[in-house]
Amino acid sequence: MINDFERIREKLHQSIEIYGLHSEKTKKVSDKCNELINSYYRNEKQYHKSNLMYVKYRESIKELKNITKDFIEFPTIKKWNYYAKENNLLNSESLKYISGNDWHDLRNRILPNIER
Repeated sequence: MINDFERIREKLHQSIEIYGLHSEKTKKVSDKCNELINSYYRNEKQYHKSNLMYVKYRESIKELKNITKDFIEFPTIKKWNYYAKENNLLNSESLKYISGNDWHDLRNRILPNIER
């Protein structure tokens, strides 16, 4: 992976030098660099099943599914954070970080799995 980082970094520097910092070509190379970095960190976030953070994550996702089913809608970040605090669950930022998804992507991942 280090070699991949070095190659993309070199391409990024070359693109900036040739096309400029704000060019479409440079933006594409920069996006590829971001994808590689995000991929690395997603792969590094591995939790053992007995890890408290993993347990709380699974518990929080399960409850997020339950309240979505009960209230027939996915909660807003504000509503979820209030609910999570009252019920000793992970807040939206923690869920987003651990899952590697934003709130919209979490919603899209959970909604199809809700049995109605």
